[in-house]
Amino acid sequence: MKLTQKLAYSQLKINRNRSVWTLAGIVLSAAMITAVFGFAASGAATVTELMGGNDFYTNMYNQTLYVMAAVFVSIIIAASVIVVSNAFRVSAGERVAQFGMLKSAGATQKQIAGIIMYEALYLCAIGIPLGIALGLLVNFAGVEIVNYLLAGLNSLNPGSPLILSFVFAWQAIMLSVITAFFTVLLSAWLPARKAAKIAAIDAIRGAGEVKIKAKQARANRLVHKIFGFEGALASKSLKRSKRNFRATVVSLTVSITLLITVGSFGAQMRTMTDTFYPDIDATVAMQFITSVLTNHGSDGITREFATIDSEQGSSITERLRGFGDTPVYGAGLEYSSYAAIIPREMMSPKMLDINGDLFDDEFQLAIAFAVADAASYAELCEIAGVPIGSNILVNRYTHYQQGGREVFAPYIFGNQTLRITGRHDDTAFDLPLHGELVITEIPGEINFASRGEVIVIVPEFDVTEYFWFATPSDKDGFIEYAFELLEGIAYGGNEALANTSVADIEAQIEAMRGVPRLIMVFVYGFVGMLTLIGLTNVISTIAANVRSRAREFAVLRSVGMTSEGLSRMLNLESVLCSMKSLVIGVPLGVAGSYLVYIGTVSPAQTVYTLPWFPMLQCMLGVFIITWVTMRYAASRLRGGNIVETIRSES
Repeated sequence: MKLTQKLAYSQLKINRNRSVWTLAGIVLSAAMITAVFGFAASGAATVTELMGGNDFYTNMYNQTLYVMAAVFVSIIIAASVIVVSNAFRVSAGERVAQFGMLKSAGATQKQIAGIIMYEALYLCAIGIPLGIALGLLVNFAGVEIVNYLLAGLNSLNPGSPLILSFVFAWQAIMLSVITAFFTVLLSAWLPARKAAKIAAIDAIRGAGEVKIKAKQARANRLVHKIFGFEGALASKSLKRSKRNFRATVVSLTVSITLLITVGSFGAQMRTMTDTFYPDIDATVAMQFITSVLTNHGSDGITREFATIDSEQGSSITERLRGFGDTPVYGAGLEYSSYAAIIPREMMSPKMLDINGDLFDDEFQLAIAFAVADAASYAELCEIAGVPIGSNILVNRYTHYQQGGREVFAPYIFGNQTLRITGRHDDTAFDLPLHGELVITEIPGEINFASRGEVIVIVPEFDVTEYFWFATPSDKDGFIEYAFELLEGIAYGGNEALANTSVADIEAQIEAMRGVPRLIMVFVYGFVGMLTLIGLTNVISTIAANVRSRAREFAVLRSVGMTSEGLSRMLNLESVLCSMKSLVIGVPLGVAGSYLVYIGTVSPAQTVYTLPWFPMLQCMLGVFIITWVTMRYAASRLRGGNIVETIRSES
C-alpha cells in the first residue's frame, strides 16, 4: 500500500465522526440518484406496456421521463458537490500544518492531493454500494406507495388500471454508480487541488485556510451591547471561521427555502383539491339525469327529455331524510340549454383578456341554473345576505386552455339583470340577480355537481339533473331504499328517458384525491432527501469547527472564563448562525411559495396566504439542530486538562 493510501486510511480512522457524516452524505446522494433513475426505468416500462406497439407515443412519454430524471439528478449532483466538497475542505483545512510538514519532507503537490482523493475513493467503496441498496429500497417502497395511492383511481376504471412496476434495470444501476462516483470525486478534487497548492511555510504556520483582516476581527457593537463579552466572542468566532459557517448557512438556507416552499405548496394543493373536488361529508350520492332524444322532422328539430321540478326535488329529499332521520342535501342543475347575454361593461378584466376579441358590446355565455331543496336554499340565501326567492350568482367561470384550466370571476357584480335565451329554441326572458357567492362559499354538493359554467341559483326551475347527497348510518340499507324510491317516481316529460343511479361516493372522492397526494409524496420525498444531505453538512461542519477550537476554549478557561460563560458563547454562536440562515432563507421560501402559487393554484381563485406553519417549523428546527449539534460537540471536549490542551498542536 502506498504511503498516500496509508495516510488517507489513517485519517478516516482518526476522524471517525467526520468520516461518518461525509459517508452519510455520499450514501444519501447515491440513494437519491439510484431512486430517480429507478423511477424513470419503472415509468418507462409502464408506459411501454400501456402504449403497446405505438412507438411514437412510447418514445414521446419516455423522453419526457428521461428529461425529468436528468433535471432531478442535476439538482442532486449540485447539492451533493456543495455538501461533500465542504466536508473534504474542512478536513483538509484541519490538516494544513500536517500537509506543510509533508511538503517540507519532500511530498509533492500530487501526493498531497492524492491523500484527499484516496479518502474519497475509500468512502466511495463503502458509500456507493450502500447508497445503491438504499436507493433500490426507496424505489421499491415508492412504487408500492404509488400503486396504493392509485388503487382508488384504478377502481373507477378497472378495465385499464394504471399500475407501476418495480424494474431492476442494470443500465440504471450502472448509470447511478458512475454518476455518484463522478460526484464524489469532483467534490474531493476541488479542495484537494487547493490544499496541494498551499506553500509549505504557510501550511506549517496554519495560514493557508484562515486569513483574518483587522476589520473582520472587530465584534459587532450591537451584539456586544446586547449579549455582552460572550456575544462579542461569538461574533468574532463566526467572522474568523467565515468559510466554515458560510457552508453551514448555505445548507440551512437551502433547506429552509425548500421546506417553506414545499410546505406552502402542500397547503395550496389541499386548498385546490377542496376547490375542484369539494369536501363532502356524504357517503352516498343519488342522481337523476335524463337522456335527450333529438327528432328531425318537417316542423324542424324537436327534443324530448325528462325533467324534475324544484318542488318534486324537495319532496324526494324529505322522503330520503325519512330513512332513519338521515341527513340529505338535494341540488339540481340545468346545463347547456340556456345562454346569458353579457354586456361588455359587466365583464371582469380577466374575462375581457381571454374573450375580449370575440365580441363588441355584449357576449353570449353559457349559463347553468341550480336549485336546492327548500331548507338548503334558505341557507344559501342567508349566506348571500338576500331574502328567500332571490336569484344568486355563483361568480365562477372555468377556462380551458392548452396548459390546463383556470377558474376566475367573469362578472363585475352589481345587481344586474341578465337577458337569457334558449340555445335550442326561441325561449327568452330576463333574470334579475339579487346576490353573489364565490366558489368557496357554495356548498360542496353544488360544486361537486357543477361542470364549470356560470351558475345562477334560483328558487324554482325544471332541471334535467338532480343530485342527492346523504350520510346514512346504515349505508347498505339506505342504498337499497333510495334505489327503490327513485325507480318508482314519475318524472316530467318522456319518463322513458329518465335515468337514476345510487352510488358510494366516498370511494370516488377519495380516489380523485389520490393524485394530488401522489404528487406531494414525490415532492416531499425529494426535498426531504435533499434536506437530509444538507443536514449532514451542517452537523459535520459545526462539530468539526468546535473540535478544532479545543485550544481556544482551553485558553479562555485559563484566563477565567467559566463553563457557563463558554456555554453561553457557543449558544450565541448557534443563535447567530441560525438567525443569518433564517434572515436569508425565510424570505426566499416565501418568494418561492408565492411563485408556486402563481404557477399552479392561483387559477383556482384561491387566496394566497403566508405559509406560517412551515415558517414556524423551520425556525424551531434550525435553532434546535444548530444548538444541539453545538452543545453535543462541546460536551466531547469537557474534562480535558487545560495545560495539555494548550500545549497540543491539534
